[in-house]
Amino acid sequence: MKLTGIQTIRFHSRHHNARRNWLLVKLLTDDPDLYGVGEASPLAMDDQVDGILRWWFENYLDGVDPLDSEVHWTQMFQRLHAKSGRLVSTAISGVDIALWDLRGKILGVPSYTLLGGAHTKRLRVYANGWYTNPGTPEQNAEEAKIVVGMGYTALKFDPFGQTNYFNISLQEARLAEDRVAAVREAVGEDVDILVEAHAKFNVATAIQLGKRLEEYRPMFYEEPVSYEHVSEMKDVRDRVDIPIATGEKLYGKYPFYDLIESHAVDILQPDICNAGGITELKKIAAIAEAAHLSMAPHNTNSPVGTMASFHLDASLSNFAIQEYHAEFYEPNYFEVVEGLPRQKDGYVTLSDEPGLGIRLNEKVLARYPYIDLGAGKQGGI
Repeated sequence: MKLTGIQTIRFHSRHHNARRNWLLVKLLTDDPDLYGVGEASPLAMDDQVDGILRWWFENYLDGVDPLDSEVHWTQMFQRLHAKSGRLVSTAISGVDIALWDLRGKILGVPSYTLLGGAHTKRLRVYANGWYTNPGTPEQNAEEAKIVVGMGYTALKFDPFGQTNYFNISLQEARLAEDRVAAVREAVGEDVDILVEAHAKFNVATAIQLGKRLEEYRPMFYEEPVSYEHVSEMKDVRDRVDIPIATGEKLYGKYPFYDLIESHAVDILQPDICNAGGITELKKIAAIAEAAHLSMAPHNTNSPVGTMASFHLDASLSNFAIQEYHAEFYEPNYFEVVEGLPRQKDGYVTLSDEPGLGIRLNEKVLARYPYIDLGAGKQGGI
């Protein structure tokens, strides 16, 4: 079997904190009934990623055997000088996910089987996209009760508002603590709270805020400082008694190795649609496993990227929890594909369908085309 064509599909959805465009990838074969679906959503500069995808097909992928997925990953990575940037890494991710989907369909098995099997098909997920930002502590508490009522056992939110960078006023710091305290009181002691900081703070501020939040026992403190300097993340980890999570803006295995070697992180959060696809995240997870660290992949993706994350998660012995926005988007999130599992009691359960186990509904996708969001308006939660 050979690859014979590539198609891209764009569509959008919204929840009350974000509007997003997603970019899907279809790899066609000489069998018209067999194709692979992936996702290469950069959350900006979609035209550039689309162009990279088409360039790759014309210059390398046309006519190759889809079963040789790791060979193709290596060739795509090595052939460009810009191999480690977000746009190229996102394009590689989309092709890689589509190849894993296609391989599973060709061989008649789920993608997680090809990854070595499923340690579990029942995966813990945490809610995101559920809260008003900025909201009052009382408002966030009531919203959190709704999330727990839906069955979730873990939820993430950014209590710091939207306009704080590097530093934060004493009033805003108190308000952030009040939000976390109110949510903790609302959900009780048996629900995990995950605190997101969106890489906004300098080291001193991140430490001060982390110390304020320790008593509420967050499952992790995400991106307390920016990702450019590993030493700054280590400074926070050394001073704050909350597990540190980061990785959504890192691409490929190499920066994750630096984080691990520097003892700067507890939980890794690569995004399967940006950091290199299933192939590269499996390797990142192996490096993390050698240091006894956990994986909690970032996921602001469409149903395709979400399913790719699920299959990867199932194959990992060091999987911790998966980000899951799906139930907080408009209903079209579940309408554009068939086969996406919904959470029940805080978990999703994978099927035995081949490949990623989903089917695109292209008629529905066509009803939600790309929308002009302007620079920086796709949201980051």
